[in-house]
Amino acid sequence: MPLTHTNRLKLSEMSVRPDQELTEYSLVDRDGNTYTQEDLTAVPETPDPARIEEVISEIESSGGKAQRVALADLANMAAVAPSECGSAVALLADLLNYGPPAVQGEALNVLTQIGESDPEHTRAGVESAVDLVDNSTHSLLRNEALQFLVMFVEHDSTAVTDAVPQLAALLRDESTDTDTAARILAAIGRSQPDALVDVVPKLELFLETEPGRAHVSILTAIGQLSKEHANITVEVIPTAAEFLSAEELTLRSNAAGVLADLADEYPTEVEPWVPDAIELMEDSDEQVRYNATSILARVADEHPDTVSPATEQLLAVLDERELANTRFNACWALKRVNATSALETVREVAATDPDDDVRSVARLAADSIED
Repeated sequence: MPLTHTNRLKLSEMSVRPDQELTEYSLVDRDGNTYTQEDLTAVPETPDPARIEEVISEIESSGGKAQRVALADLANMAAVAPSECGSAVALLADLLNYGPPAVQGEALNVLTQIGESDPEHTRAGVESAVDLVDNSTHSLLRNEALQFLVMFVEHDSTAVTDAVPQLAALLRDESTDTDTAARILAAIGRSQPDALVDVVPKLELFLETEPGRAHVSILTAIGQLSKEHANITVEVIPTAAEFLSAEELTLRSNAAGVLADLADEYPTEVEPWVPDAIELMEDSDEQVRYNATSILARVADEHPDTVSPATEQLLAVLDERELANTRFNACWALKRVNATSALETVREVAATDPDDDVRSVARLAADSIED
């Protein structure tokens, strides 16, 4: 008698309840195939990679239940010896094109495990996996494709750019593994920011309307694009600013980084959030403090009066000897706000700082303040 739906895709992740007195349990797939404890325990507990060709032959020559059991066997092998399973890649890639969803899902699972050892070896499956990242694909299978692609994108993001429109479209789909989709977009943005240009409105809408999901990666993607095309992402400034007070460290750091990048070309648009940036100068994280000084130094070029209340905090970071870039930014900001009260300290930095660039900008700041 049916007890429940497992809502699972991969046989390798399923188990059958132990037999009870007068009761024998089994799994039944959508095609009516029945899997008992005996079927699943036929897969060796300790996979033997020496059997790989035998298992590949079984997958290739069978279908239905026999094929799924053999694929589960291969998945167990790949989990412990992925480098030994490379000869299965071509067959697995073919299964992505014509296999039923459960077979496609298991094939993606095995490809992902092989790819974590040697991603280039799994390139044959990338195009088919991209095709599965679509709202017409069942969410369980789509999420398996995302797991494979997030592995491969770190190896070669150019092979995954065709998935950008689908990934952006699926961000607000609750059945989609949004965090993984966002990580893929962020990885593409790091190496190919231009590939994200057409989906910026969807990324911005996601930040504005979807609380607490994948914001770190989406801000990373937008930040990468902001470095190259600030005019395209300038409208995200108010939304990014809302995350400056986020409890999650990476989220507030990324938000500050986005504002710093945009302040380079749009200091007036970022100016209203200078008080928030001043607060971040006392953050416990050094990357957050660096991003905050970047905001202040860039806004100060156009709005020195707004930034001048940060003089005390800017002076404080000059003592952080391991953060040369932060000290560099602080000196620029002090120069631009004409911080006369900081002159003596800036002179000392110009004479004693261990970093050549910091000493150089400190001399410029001291000369400017003296004049």
